[in-house]
Parts: sequence; structure tokens; C-alpha cells
Amino acid sequence: MAAPARQRILDATARLLREKGIARLTTREIAQAADAAEGSITKNFGGKLGLLTTLLSTDLPELAAWRDALTPPTPDPQDLRVALAGAADAAIDYYAASLPLIAGAVSDASLFEAYRATNTANGTGPQIAVQQMTGYLTAWQQRGALDPRADTGTLALLFCGAAQMQAWTDYLVGPDVLPRSRAERIDQVVNTLLR
Repeated sequence: MAAPARQRILDATARLLREKGIARLTTREIAQAADAAEGSITKNFGGKLGLLTTLLSTDLPELAAWRDALTPPTPDPQDLRVALAGAADAAIDYYAASLPLIAGAVSDASLFEAYRATNTANGTGPQIAVQQMTGYLTAWQQRGALDPRADTGTLALLFCGAAQMQAWTDYLVGPDVLPRSRAERIDQVVNTLLR
């Protein structure tokens, strides 16, 4: 049985965006690749930029992996250490996957304004990751695994920023540019967050 049109459209969009970028991609091409009617893109997502924000905000496989890595809080600080290391690894993969999808939107002034407006209208954007990590760290803090004096919003911002910088550096310059291995850098970030 074929996947629903909405999911076929999301899958086709993710693949085509990586191949072509957003600026040159048309809704007609997406519909053809998804074996769906072009109008179903407007019906389900409000257009190409609504489709892009949905993909980045909820439907990238790498985002699902990041969310899956956010294991339920326990009172044991060692469990938090393991959870944060897994979440950091998944967050780096998400930021690496999202960079080529966002690049086309921000490189064109009119696309960027439309992308920003769509994020504003939908309540989506990069702040969601920081908000979710803040909530996650707060839950661990309430279980006693994180220092009660720690500012979880700042820790979440540091976590997301470190993951994004790692992903962007790997993507734009190469994986061996930063000192130490990826695992060692993740360990250092986690150690810093848990001090």
C-alpha cells in the first residue's frame, strides 16, 4: 500500500532539496516525484515554503532521531550524561541535514522573507530546538540530576549552538578541522554543561 500523499510529498521534498536546493525546486517537480497532485502541496502545507518549514520543524528523519535520543529523566546524573551525549550526536546530524535545506532560503532575499514569515505564522524556527532542550534539561533538573542553580535556558542554548557549529564546520570545511574527535568534543560539551 502506498504511503499517504502528505508523507510522499515530504519524502520527495527532502530528497529533491538535497539534490537541487530550494531556489530551483518547483512544486510541480515535487508533486511529480511524490506521485501526487500539485494542489495537494498547497492543501497540506500552504506552498513550497510551508512544506520546507514542516520538513525542518517536524519531519526530517534526523530530527526524529534527536527527539528519540531525549530519554526520560531519572535522578541519576550519569544517566543525564549518557542522554546528553546521545542527544548531542543526533543534534549534530540534524543540523548537518538541515543546513543544505536552509541555505537556499536564506541566500535569496525574497525567499528568506517568505521563509521568515512562514516561520512566524507557524510558530516554527530554530528557537524550537532551544525551547525543547530547555524543557528537557529542566525536567532532569527537577529530578535532581542537574544542579538546581543551573540556568537550563542558557545550557540549552550552549548545547544547540555547539551541535550546530560542529555540524556546520564539518559540512562547510571538513570533518577533521576542529581539534579532537567528534566524540571527544561531545564529551567536553557534556562535561561543561554538567559542571
